[in-house]
Amino acid sequence: MMAKSSKIQGEANNRFNPAKILNKEMVLGIITLIAFVVLYSLTNFKTEAGLTTFLKDVSYLLTASIALTLIILTGNIDISAGTMMGLCGYAAAYVAKLGYEFYVYIPVAIVVGVLLAGINGIIITRFKVPSIVATLAMINVHLGLFILLPSGGWVENLKSNFTFLGTTTILGFIPIIFIISLVILAFFLVFMKYSRFSKKIYAVGGNNHAAVLAGINPDRVVMQLFLLEGVLIGISSILFYTPKTIVQANSTYGMEMLFITATVVGGTSIMGGKGKLVGTAIGVVLVSIINRAMIFLGFQDYYSNAVQGVVILIVVLLAVIDLKKLKQYLRRILSNNQQTVRRENS
Repeated sequence: MMAKSSKIQGEANNRFNPAKILNKEMVLGIITLIAFVVLYSLTNFKTEAGLTTFLKDVSYLLTASIALTLIILTGNIDISAGTMMGLCGYAAAYVAKLGYEFYVYIPVAIVVGVLLAGINGIIITRFKVPSIVATLAMINVHLGLFILLPSGGWVENLKSNFTFLGTTTILGFIPIIFIISLVILAFFLVFMKYSRFSKKIYAVGGNNHAAVLAGINPDRVVMQLFLLEGVLIGISSILFYTPKTIVQANSTYGMEMLFITATVVGGTSIMGGKGKLVGTAIGVVLVSIINRAMIFLGFQDYYSNAVQGVVILIVVLLAVIDLKKLKQYLRRILSNNQQTVRRENS
Protein backbone atom coordinates (compact mmCIF):
# COMPACT_ATOMS: atom_id res chain seq x y z
CA MET A 1 0.00 0.00 0.00
CA MET A 2 2.85 2.38 0.87
CA ALA A 3 4.55 1.67 -2.45
CA LYS A 4 1.36 2.32 -4.32
CA SER A 5 0.80 5.58 -2.46
CA SER A 6 4.36 6.71 -3.19
CA LYS A 7 3.92 5.87 -6.85
CA ILE A 8 0.71 7.89 -7.03
CA GLN A 9 2.35 10.80 -5.27
CA GLY A 10 5.29 10.70 -7.69
CA GLU A 11 2.96 10.69 -10.67
CA ALA A 12 1.10 13.65 -9.21
CA ASN A 13 4.32 15.57 -8.73
CA ASN A 14 5.32 14.91 -12.34
CA ARG A 15 2.09 16.27 -13.70
CA PHE A 16 1.83 19.67 -15.33
CA ASN A 17 2.30 22.21 -12.57
CA PRO A 18 1.34 25.75 -13.63
CA ALA A 19 2.75 27.20 -10.42
CA LYS A 20 6.25 26.19 -11.50
CA ILE A 21 6.13 27.82 -14.93
CA LEU A 22 4.00 30.89 -14.16
CA ASN A 23 6.13 33.99 -14.64
CA LYS A 24 5.91 37.55 -15.87
CA GLU A 25 6.74 36.59 -19.45
CA MET A 26 3.87 34.09 -19.50
CA VAL A 27 1.40 36.64 -18.13
CA LEU A 28 2.55 39.21 -20.67
CA GLY A 29 2.44 36.60 -23.45
CA ILE A 30 -1.16 35.71 -22.62
CA ILE A 31 -2.15 39.39 -22.65
CA THR A 32 -0.39 39.87 -25.98
CA LEU A 33 -2.06 36.80 -27.50
CA ILE A 34 -5.50 38.02 -26.44
CA ALA A 35 -4.78 41.47 -27.88
CA PHE A 36 -3.58 39.92 -31.15
CA VAL A 37 -6.71 37.76 -31.47
CA VAL A 38 -8.98 40.73 -30.79
CA LEU A 39 -7.14 42.91 -33.31
CA TYR A 40 -7.16 40.12 -35.90
CA SER A 41 -10.89 39.51 -35.44
CA LEU A 42 -12.22 43.07 -35.35
CA THR A 43 -10.09 44.87 -37.96
CA ASN A 44 -8.70 44.41 -41.46
CA PHE A 45 -5.45 43.38 -39.81
CA LYS A 46 -5.97 39.88 -41.25
CA THR A 47 -5.21 41.08 -44.79
CA GLU A 48 -1.74 40.49 -46.22
CA ALA A 49 -1.12 44.23 -46.40
CA GLY A 50 -2.09 44.65 -42.76
CA LEU A 51 0.16 41.81 -41.62
CA THR A 52 3.06 43.10 -43.68
CA THR A 53 2.78 46.59 -42.22
CA PHE A 54 2.57 45.17 -38.72
CA LEU A 55 5.68 43.01 -39.20
CA LYS A 56 7.58 45.98 -40.59
CA ASP A 57 6.72 47.94 -37.45
CA VAL A 58 7.89 45.06 -35.27
CA SER A 59 11.20 44.72 -37.11
CA TYR A 60 12.75 48.12 -36.36
CA LEU A 61 11.09 48.36 -32.93
CA LEU A 62 12.44 44.95 -31.90
CA THR A 63 16.00 45.76 -32.96
CA ALA A 64 16.04 49.14 -31.22
CA SER A 65 14.38 47.74 -28.09
CA ILE A 66 17.06 45.05 -27.81
CA ALA A 67 19.61 47.88 -27.78
CA LEU A 68 17.73 49.77 -25.06
CA THR A 69 17.28 46.59 -23.02
CA LEU A 70 21.04 46.06 -22.89
CA ILE A 71 21.57 49.66 -21.76
CA ILE A 72 18.78 49.60 -19.16
CA LEU A 73 20.03 46.31 -17.71
CA THR A 74 23.14 48.18 -16.56
CA GLY A 75 21.04 50.78 -14.75
CA ASN A 76 21.53 53.39 -17.48
CA ILE A 77 19.19 54.77 -20.12
CA ASP A 78 19.46 56.42 -23.53
CA ILE A 79 16.68 58.83 -24.39
CA SER A 80 18.53 60.06 -27.47
CA ALA A 81 18.05 56.75 -29.31
CA GLY A 82 15.22 58.16 -31.47
CA THR A 83 17.11 61.17 -32.80
CA MET A 84 20.21 59.01 -33.15
CA MET A 85 18.24 56.65 -35.36
CA GLY A 86 17.14 59.59 -37.51
CA LEU A 87 20.73 60.68 -38.11
CA CYS A 88 21.78 57.11 -38.97
CA GLY A 89 18.92 56.75 -41.44
CA TYR A 90 19.63 60.12 -43.04
CA ALA A 91 23.31 59.24 -43.51
CA ALA A 92 22.37 55.92 -45.15
CA ALA A 93 19.78 57.56 -47.40
CA TYR A 94 22.17 60.35 -48.41
CA VAL A 95 24.79 57.80 -49.46
CA ALA A 96 22.18 55.71 -51.29
CA LYS A 97 20.99 58.82 -53.12
CA LEU A 98 24.52 59.15 -54.49
CA GLY A 99 24.06 55.75 -56.12
CA TYR A 100 25.78 53.46 -53.64
CA GLU A 101 24.39 50.02 -52.84
CA PHE A 102 23.35 48.46 -49.52
CA TYR A 103 26.83 47.10 -48.78
CA VAL A 104 27.96 50.74 -48.53
CA TYR A 105 25.06 52.60 -46.92
CA ILE A 106 24.34 49.98 -44.23
CA PRO A 107 27.90 50.22 -42.80
CA VAL A 108 27.58 54.01 -42.99
CA ALA A 109 24.45 53.90 -40.81
CA ILE A 110 26.19 51.59 -38.34
CA VAL A 111 29.32 53.77 -38.16
CA VAL A 112 27.22 56.88 -37.49
CA GLY A 113 25.34 54.99 -34.77
CA VAL A 114 28.57 53.82 -33.14
CA LEU A 115 30.02 57.35 -33.19
CA LEU A 116 26.92 58.94 -31.68
CA ALA A 117 26.40 56.23 -29.06
CA GLY A 118 30.13 56.25 -28.32
CA ILE A 119 29.94 59.96 -27.47
CA ASN A 120 27.16 59.15 -25.02
CA GLY A 121 29.24 56.37 -23.51
CA ILE A 122 32.30 58.59 -23.08
CA ILE A 123 30.29 61.36 -21.39
CA ILE A 124 28.69 58.85 -19.02
CA THR A 125 31.73 56.72 -18.15
CA ARG A 126 34.59 59.22 -18.31
CA PHE A 127 32.89 62.35 -17.01
CA LYS A 128 30.42 60.51 -14.71
CA VAL A 129 27.40 62.40 -16.05
CA PRO A 130 24.12 60.55 -15.28
CA SER A 131 22.93 58.81 -18.42
CA ILE A 132 19.53 60.50 -18.47
CA VAL A 133 21.19 63.94 -18.29
CA ALA A 134 23.84 63.14 -20.90
CA THR A 135 21.41 61.65 -23.42
CA LEU A 136 18.84 64.42 -22.83
CA ALA A 137 21.53 66.95 -23.73
CA MET A 138 22.44 64.93 -26.82
CA ILE A 139 18.85 65.10 -28.04
CA ASN A 140 19.23 68.88 -28.34
CA VAL A 141 22.56 68.41 -30.11
CA HIS A 142 20.92 66.04 -32.59
CA LEU A 143 18.01 68.42 -33.16
CA GLY A 144 20.52 71.15 -33.95
CA LEU A 145 22.25 68.86 -36.41
CA PHE A 146 18.93 68.20 -38.17
CA ILE A 147 18.74 71.89 -39.08
CA LEU A 148 22.31 71.93 -40.40
CA LEU A 149 21.85 68.88 -42.64
CA PRO A 150 21.55 69.44 -46.41
CA SER A 151 17.95 70.04 -47.50
CA GLY A 152 16.91 70.36 -43.87
CA GLY A 153 17.47 66.66 -43.21
CA TRP A 154 15.30 65.43 -46.10
CA VAL A 155 16.28 62.91 -48.79
CA GLU A 156 13.63 62.42 -51.46
CA ASN A 157 12.97 60.22 -54.49
CA LEU A 158 15.08 57.32 -53.25
CA LYS A 159 15.53 54.57 -55.81
CA SER A 160 15.32 50.81 -55.60
CA ASN A 161 18.92 50.51 -54.44
CA PHE A 162 17.63 51.83 -51.09
CA THR A 163 14.01 50.68 -50.96
CA PHE A 164 14.43 47.09 -52.15
CA LEU A 165 15.43 45.89 -48.67
CA GLY A 166 12.31 47.33 -47.06
CA THR A 167 9.89 46.25 -49.78
CA THR A 168 11.07 42.69 -50.43
CA THR A 169 8.82 40.01 -48.92
CA ILE A 170 8.79 36.25 -48.50
CA LEU A 171 5.59 34.30 -49.21
CA GLY A 172 3.99 37.56 -50.24
CA PHE A 173 3.58 39.10 -46.79
CA ILE A 174 6.67 38.43 -44.59
CA PRO A 175 9.10 41.34 -44.99
CA ILE A 176 12.77 40.45 -45.28
CA ILE A 177 13.50 43.16 -42.69
CA PHE A 178 11.36 41.19 -40.21
CA ILE A 179 13.48 38.10 -40.86
CA ILE A 180 16.60 40.22 -40.20
CA SER A 181 15.18 41.37 -36.86
CA LEU A 182 14.40 37.76 -35.88
CA VAL A 183 17.98 36.74 -36.68
CA ILE A 184 19.23 39.58 -34.48
CA LEU A 185 16.89 38.50 -31.68
CA ALA A 186 18.04 34.87 -31.95
CA PHE A 187 21.69 35.92 -31.81
CA PHE A 188 21.21 38.01 -28.68
CA LEU A 189 19.10 35.35 -26.98
CA VAL A 190 22.01 32.95 -27.35
CA PHE A 191 24.48 35.68 -26.42
CA MET A 192 22.65 36.59 -23.21
CA LYS A 193 22.26 32.96 -22.21
CA TYR A 194 25.74 31.61 -22.80
CA SER A 195 28.27 34.45 -22.97
CA ARG A 196 30.34 35.55 -19.98
CA PHE A 197 29.84 39.17 -20.92
CA SER A 198 26.09 38.87 -20.30
CA LYS A 199 26.81 37.92 -16.68
CA LYS A 200 28.80 41.15 -16.37
CA ILE A 201 25.85 43.13 -17.70
CA TYR A 202 23.54 41.78 -14.99
CA ALA A 203 26.25 42.18 -12.35
CA VAL A 204 26.81 45.86 -13.18
CA GLY A 205 23.10 46.58 -13.19
CA GLY A 206 22.32 44.53 -10.10
CA ASN A 207 25.08 45.80 -7.79
CA ASN A 208 27.80 48.02 -9.19
CA HIS A 209 29.95 47.83 -6.04
CA ALA A 210 29.77 44.04 -5.90
CA ALA A 211 30.69 43.91 -9.60
CA VAL A 212 33.86 45.90 -8.88
CA LEU A 213 34.76 43.53 -6.02
CA ALA A 214 34.28 40.63 -8.46
CA GLY A 215 36.91 42.13 -10.77
CA ILE A 216 34.49 43.66 -13.29
CA ASN A 217 35.12 47.12 -14.71
CA PRO A 218 31.62 48.68 -14.86
CA ASP A 219 32.72 51.63 -16.99
CA ARG A 220 34.21 49.31 -19.60
CA VAL A 221 31.04 47.20 -19.70
CA VAL A 222 28.82 50.27 -20.05
CA MET A 223 31.04 51.76 -22.76
CA GLN A 224 31.05 48.52 -24.74
CA LEU A 225 27.27 48.33 -24.50
CA PHE A 226 26.82 51.87 -25.77
CA LEU A 227 28.98 51.00 -28.78
CA LEU A 228 26.87 47.88 -29.31
CA GLU A 229 23.75 50.01 -28.99
CA GLY A 230 25.09 52.20 -31.79
CA VAL A 231 25.38 49.16 -34.06
CA LEU A 232 21.80 48.10 -33.31
CA ILE A 233 20.37 51.61 -33.69
CA GLY A 234 22.17 51.89 -37.04
CA ILE A 235 20.59 48.63 -38.18
CA SER A 236 17.16 49.62 -36.86
CA SER A 237 17.37 52.86 -38.88
CA ILE A 238 17.82 50.78 -42.02
CA LEU A 239 14.83 48.61 -41.08
CA PHE A 240 12.71 51.71 -40.43
CA TYR A 241 13.61 53.84 -43.45
CA THR A 242 14.18 51.39 -46.32
CA PRO A 243 10.45 50.78 -46.92
CA LYS A 244 10.18 54.51 -47.73
CA THR A 245 11.19 56.62 -50.75
CA ILE A 246 11.51 59.74 -48.59
CA VAL A 247 13.69 59.99 -45.49
CA GLN A 248 13.15 62.76 -42.97
CA ALA A 249 15.80 62.77 -40.25
CA ASN A 250 13.58 64.18 -37.51
CA SER A 251 10.74 61.71 -38.13
CA THR A 252 12.12 59.45 -35.39
CA TYR A 253 12.20 62.22 -32.77
CA GLY A 254 10.34 60.92 -29.69
CA MET A 255 10.51 57.31 -30.83
CA GLU A 256 12.95 56.50 -28.01
CA MET A 257 10.00 56.46 -25.61
CA LEU A 258 8.45 53.71 -27.70
CA PHE A 259 11.65 51.67 -27.38
CA ILE A 260 11.81 52.23 -23.63
CA THR A 261 8.11 51.43 -23.23
CA ALA A 262 8.47 48.12 -25.06
CA THR A 263 11.47 47.26 -22.90
CA VAL A 264 9.81 48.12 -19.60
CA VAL A 265 6.49 46.51 -20.57
CA GLY A 266 8.56 43.41 -21.33
CA GLY A 267 9.59 43.22 -17.68
CA THR A 268 13.03 44.85 -17.69
CA SER A 269 13.56 46.82 -14.47
CA ILE A 270 14.23 50.48 -15.14
CA MET A 271 16.65 50.32 -12.20
CA GLY A 272 18.77 47.69 -13.97
CA GLY A 273 19.88 44.17 -13.19
CA LYS A 274 16.61 42.41 -14.07
CA GLY A 275 15.07 41.62 -17.41
CA LYS A 276 14.97 39.18 -20.30
CA LEU A 277 15.06 39.68 -24.03
CA VAL A 278 12.14 37.26 -24.38
CA GLY A 279 10.08 39.70 -22.36
CA THR A 280 11.29 42.59 -24.50
CA ALA A 281 10.26 40.75 -27.67
CA ILE A 282 6.77 40.16 -26.25
CA GLY A 283 6.61 43.79 -25.15
CA VAL A 284 7.51 44.90 -28.68
CA VAL A 285 4.68 42.84 -30.16
CA LEU A 286 2.19 44.17 -27.60
CA VAL A 287 3.17 47.81 -28.12
CA SER A 288 2.97 47.30 -31.91
CA ILE A 289 -0.50 45.78 -31.53
CA ILE A 290 -1.64 48.76 -29.47
CA ASN A 291 -0.29 51.21 -32.06
CA ARG A 292 -1.86 49.32 -34.94
CA ALA A 293 -5.20 49.01 -33.12
CA MET A 294 -5.36 52.76 -32.58
CA ILE A 295 -4.88 53.31 -36.31
CA PHE A 296 -7.47 50.71 -37.36
CA LEU A 297 -10.01 52.05 -34.86
CA GLY A 298 -9.64 55.55 -36.30
CA PHE A 299 -8.28 57.39 -33.26
CA GLN A 300 -6.79 60.83 -33.87
CA ASP A 301 -3.14 61.20 -32.93
CA TYR A 302 -3.77 63.07 -29.68
CA TYR A 303 -6.43 60.56 -28.57
CA SER A 304 -4.23 57.70 -29.72
CA ASN A 305 -1.31 58.82 -27.55
CA ALA A 306 -3.56 59.13 -24.51
CA VAL A 307 -5.16 55.72 -25.03
CA GLN A 308 -1.77 54.10 -25.65
CA GLY A 309 -0.46 55.58 -22.41
CA VAL A 310 -3.39 54.26 -20.38
CA VAL A 311 -3.28 50.81 -21.95
CA ILE A 312 0.49 50.55 -21.57
CA LEU A 313 0.23 51.60 -17.92
CA ILE A 314 -2.35 48.88 -17.28
CA VAL A 315 -0.16 46.31 -19.03
CA VAL A 316 2.87 47.35 -16.98
CA LEU A 317 0.89 46.99 -13.75
CA LEU A 318 -0.31 43.54 -14.80
CA ALA A 319 3.15 42.50 -15.93
CA VAL A 320 4.94 43.52 -12.74
CA ILE A 321 2.42 42.21 -10.18
CA ASP A 322 3.82 39.97 -7.51
CA LEU A 323 3.00 36.44 -8.65
CA LYS A 324 4.06 34.84 -5.37
CA LYS A 325 0.54 34.73 -3.89
CA LEU A 326 -0.91 33.34 -7.10
CA LYS A 327 1.75 30.62 -7.19
CA GLN A 328 1.04 29.75 -3.55
CA TYR A 329 -2.66 29.50 -4.37
CA LEU A 330 -1.99 27.13 -7.27
CA ARG A 331 0.33 25.02 -5.14
CA ARG A 332 -2.36 24.78 -2.44
CA ILE A 333 -4.93 23.60 -4.99
CA LEU A 334 -2.51 21.00 -6.38
CA SER A 335 -1.62 19.83 -2.90
CA ASN A 336 -5.28 19.39 -2.00
CA ASN A 337 -5.85 17.43 -5.21
CA GLN A 338 -2.91 15.14 -4.42
CA GLN A 339 -4.22 14.50 -0.92
CA THR A 340 -7.65 13.66 -2.35
CA VAL A 341 -6.09 11.18 -4.79
CA ARG A 342 -4.12 9.50 -2.00
CA ARG A 343 -7.22 9.15 0.20
CA GLU A 344 -9.21 7.64 -2.66
CA ASN A 345 -6.50 5.06 -3.38
CA SER A 346 -5.65 4.19 0.22
